[in-house]
Amino acid sequence: MGTYIIRRVLQMIPVLLGATFLIFAMVFALPGDPTDGKCGERPCSAAYIAEFKKEYNLNDNLLLRYAKYTGIWPQDRGGEQKFDGLLQGNLGKNYNGYKVAEDLQQRYPVTAKLALVAIVFEVVIGIAAGVLTGVRKGGFLDNLVLVSTLVVISIPIFVIGALGQYFLGVKLGWFPVTVGSNPTFYQLLLPGMVLGALSIAYVSRLTRTNLVENLRADYVRTAIAKGLTRRRAVGLHALRNSLIPVVTFIGFDFGGLLGGAIVTERIFNIQGVGSYIYRGINNRDGMAVVGAVTVLVLVYLIVNLIVDLLYGVLDPRISHD
Repeated sequence: MGTYIIRRVLQMIPVLLGATFLIFAMVFALPGDPTDGKCGERPCSAAYIAEFKKEYNLNDNLLLRYAKYTGIWPQDRGGEQKFDGLLQGNLGKNYNGYKVAEDLQQRYPVTAKLALVAIVFEVVIGIAAGVLTGVRKGGFLDNLVLVSTLVVISIPIFVIGALGQYFLGVKLGWFPVTVGSNPTFYQLLLPGMVLGALSIAYVSRLTRTNLVENLRADYVRTAIAKGLTRRRAVGLHALRNSLIPVVTFIGFDFGGLLGGAIVTERIFNIQGVGSYIYRGINNRDGMAVVGAVTVLVLVYLIVNLIVDLLYGVLDPRISHD
């Protein structure tokens, strides 16, 4: 197990560098001048523009700029050449002069709370609905969940958010319509339900499909024939094997949620990572966008490793030795 984890961690390094290079290249390929609007309604002076481009290495070519960003190539810091980049734990400064790492440190706890609420709804409701419909295939509940999930999947997330705000927030008053700068878990319940709505539909359908397939397997029929109750056969054998693809989807989804749900955060005015990325794109702030997405890539890699380790817990036949 330890050797497997070390090998996977070492594999993350080239993946992280390759992904961040693609992100870096695409973000800085976007048209527009990052100095537009920096000096109000007046155009910025040539001296300011020159200093701005020097500060953010905008005069260098793409490869050299990326090498400085990652810390492979030294940067000019107060007249000294220093290795100060991603490999040294520095995500740089945004175009307003604030450290990207400090901005994300303030916003990630909010997004993490939102992601946790969404994942709880996704796991509890999605798996429960999938199990109930899987063991009662073809019944009323199965058809009801099938139609409900199709409806949810076909509706865009911003429509679900607006409907949730109107009916659960404005009409019934169960939840606050918008969220403050330091939200509680209660304030994030409605955004979490909206954010997890599509995932609940996918998890329930995925659980149901895999459970139905495993219930027809020979090992389940043999266990029941040898005297094991149907409930234990489903819970002890069929469900564990059915959860492997579900865990894969949840791990992938959790990484995306931690990266920031831009649409949901904009609807409910949540000051998280998603709104930070959205604002960075609008302001053509390449450093802010690259730094936030780089952390997102790292989160994806870590969550993917955890999911792979969970495979061995769900299915003892899978070994990481």
